Amino acid sequence: MLIGRDAEINVLNEYARRAGNQVMIMYGLNGVGKSALVREFLRDIDHSLMLDCKQVYEREQLYQWSNVSGLGLDLPEYPQYSDLFTAIDGYFAESDSKNVVVFDEFQYLLKYSNDFTNSLFDFLTMTGKQYFFILVSSSIEWVENSMVSKIGARARGISGFFKVKELSFADFRSYFTKFRYDECVTGYAILGGIPKLWNYFDKNKGFKDNILHNILDPNAPLLTYGEDFVASELRETSVYNTILWALANDKKKLNDLYAHTQFSRAKISVYIKNLMELGFVSKAFSVDTEGRENTQKGVYDICCNFVNFAYQFLFPYRSELQFKDATQYYNEHIRGGLKKYTAKYFPAICKEYLDTQNSLSNLPIKYDRMGSWIGKAGTIDFVCRDAGDHTLIALCNWEKPMMRFDDYEWLMYCAKQAKINADYVYLFSAGGFDDGLHFAVSSKKNIKLITLDEL
Repeated sequence: MLIGRDAEINVLNEYARRAGNQVMIMYGLNGVGKSALVREFLRDIDHSLMLDCKQVYEREQLYQWSNVSGLGLDLPEYPQYSDLFTAIDGYFAESDSKNVVVFDEFQYLLKYSNDFTNSLFDFLTMTGKQYFFILVSSSIEWVENSMVSKIGARARGISGFFKVKELSFADFRSYFTKFRYDECVTGYAILGGIPKLWNYFDKNKGFKDNILHNILDPNAPLLTYGEDFVASELRETSVYNTILWALANDKKKLNDLYAHTQFSRAKISVYIKNLMELGFVSKAFSVDTEGRENTQKGVYDICCNFVNFAYQFLFPYRSELQFKDATQYYNEHIRGGLKKYTAKYFPAICKEYLDTQNSLSNLPIKYDRMGSWIGKAGTIDFVCRDAGDHTLIALCNWEKPMMRFDDYEWLMYCAKQAKINADYVYLFSAGGFDDGLHFAVSSKKNIKLITLDEL
């Protein structure tokens, strides 16, 4: 499935049209559709080659490329990287246009040495042809924080970094047309913008039917997907499972994780770092304000939606499906917690609305900075600022039946704690607003109320 990727295809085409050699680093979450995007792009390229990289020692990887029937590379049985690039040049011997070469999950090639990047850039200085190399990775944290230091001065040869983001909520709605709007919000909270996971749901069935048949059935493809996904990327899964369960159940600070697991703080930090590198976990950073003393620090969370769902609703109770049917399990362990779970992801949908309105200049400010303020007493979902430091703050409500005037007052208390002078206030509520808020809008022109229908 490839939907909503026109902008990404345009970026790849723009790089392909550039004069000279190009080396792009393309990265994003596992399952976000990077490989599908590249394959779609390659359909219109006359001369291309795609090489899959495996998590093996480089000698074994090179050996496998030399022995893959149909790959078409003239390689010795145990080649070096220099042999590989010479063979690639020979593969395109008849080409007089730019050649595109893709290394999928290239981070595995750099695990043990820099021989790959050294050979690549040496090759590009010597070849008489033009190349566009796309180096693809699912290790977000590694690309953003470790890769450049790993390859050193060779990083100057990189033409650009291209992060493939999750598909939008609007894409989700256009795909799952049989879901009600509220079901789309919850479905997006579970599956996120990962098209690989969308493929496991039947878009011709309703939301609950998909949960029962494609997650909770004993043979359902998604029943153990979250745990299997973690296990496929990491060793010592018992440790990671313990940490992920704790994070999914609101133990989000280092001290909370230590109290629950009794692992040493140093050990937890190492395992958290590994989870962050794979894009499973993120560390929350609050926007910088003058109220720094009232800000929470060191808060971790699971950032992969389905992994979070799996460790909250499936991991602790999954054995019960041996003697309970899917409907009973859903009623006992999922239905009651779905609203609170979805509330965590509702702000992402509100953010999509704000970003769209901002791009259309439909907001009272044109913000160029956005973030959340994570306070000790409460959270401001969004703090948006423009070049003149005008500020718009926002609060999102999914869980409560209705947003009340005292919720607005609490938001303003949090703004005071953050030492933010809010010029405009946007309130999002799935359940509507009480009379006090409607009255406030009539008397305070800087407040805007937005219901689910408007999103």
